[in-house]
Amino acid sequence: MTTSLSISMNPDKQNIWPLAQSWVHSNRVLIWCIAAPYYRYMSCDSSDLAGEAKLAVYQVISVLINQNKDLSLTSKYFRIVFRTRCVQMAAGVSLANEQLATVAIQKEQSPELNKFSDLDESVIAEALSALTNRQRLVSQWILSQPEPVSFYTIANHFGIHIQTVRDILSNTIKRIETYGHQRICKEL
Repeated sequence: MTTSLSISMNPDKQNIWPLAQSWVHSNRVLIWCIAAPYYRYMSCDSSDLAGEAKLAVYQVISVLINQNKDLSLTSKYFRIVFRTRCVQMAAGVSLANEQLATVAIQKEQSPELNKFSDLDESVIAEALSALTNRQRLVSQWILSQPEPVSFYTIANHFGIHIQTVRDILSNTIKRIETYGHQRICKEL
């Protein structure tokens, strides 16, 4: 069970960090529930994970305050931002987009952005066209699975090492961020 943030007035910028620290301290179980499936693949310890959680909740609270949103939405958006960060850390990907909290909040509220929530085959095909043949093969297989798959499952399917899977996916993400998202950016 998560605690909700209820502050009668908007905290100023200098109060966001203590608020984020307090929120993380009060929601340790939620943080570990989100991180648990990915933790064994992360090269961090529990204090690093708590630090990442603080940064994620700081981002979320800052965006909520900037957009004059209710801080009780913190938990909802934190789940999205922190889970994405956990996946990135497990894959060994550096955080490239610091505006993840903003995008998560705007996506839910904007019908134009919600059209991307369903898998649009043309957008996927365009993004995948920027990949190497091996990256595309692995990505298409992952996307075709009905449930999320682990690095171990991918490695077994392709007969490669788990670290190779991590490298492929890390490079895939970097390549899509660099080359494969021009149409999506234009649409947004």
